[in-house]
Amino acid sequence: MNNYSFKKYQPLSLRLWHWFNALVILGLLGTAFLRKSFLSWRTNAALIESKMQEAGAAITPDLAKDIAIGIRTPMWDWHYVLGFTLGGLMLVRVLVGIFAVKKCPATHAAQSAWNLRKVPAGQKANALHYTIVKTGYALFYLVTVFMVVSGVVMYFKTELGISKEALNPVKEFHELMMWFFTAFVVGHILGLVIAENRQDKGLVSDMIHGGPKD
Repeated sequence: MNNYSFKKYQPLSLRLWHWFNALVILGLLGTAFLRKSFLSWRTNAALIESKMQEAGAAITPDLAKDIAIGIRTPMWDWHYVLGFTLGGLMLVRVLVGIFAVKKCPATHAAQSAWNLRKVPAGQKANALHYTIVKTGYALFYLVTVFMVVSGVVMYFKTELGISKEALNPVKEFHELMMWFFTAFVVGHILGLVIAENRQDKGLVSDMIHGGPKD
């Protein structure tokens, strides 16, 4: 096995964290996309107002908005639950890194980048690909920490005494970073498909049973 293969033994703690984290992030993306599409209060408020008018009943825009927001509230409550769960999982990841993996993603990425200059010409392509992937993972953790912290701050804005206006830039960047996770998930899946058909067959099964220890 070469130094630039992704096939390495994965301890049980990291595997469990990986799959729980994947489910939570997919759930967060799902609720975010629903909020922006099918359960958008603007779209549904306009629909409610239109249907009520067609039925010959009067309804104010504010009431239509309140109804639309009320419809999506149970779904959005799950976003909060999943967000706090993601925060807990990040703390677990720190413990896994300290006691099981014993390696920091950011340090690993930086070390891989530093070692590129020493790599023989025949291994440059694999080494560069490996470094890019590891850098992407480090960025993933960095963005995840931002998302957790910004989400907690927005959730407790009243208790923290922060105005809605002051939080608008944070909220906008929080929502923008949703697309980073979307791109990461798509890229991760595509990368797995490519790796499984090249030099790293069995990556998915390794993340289930751990893979060889040697």
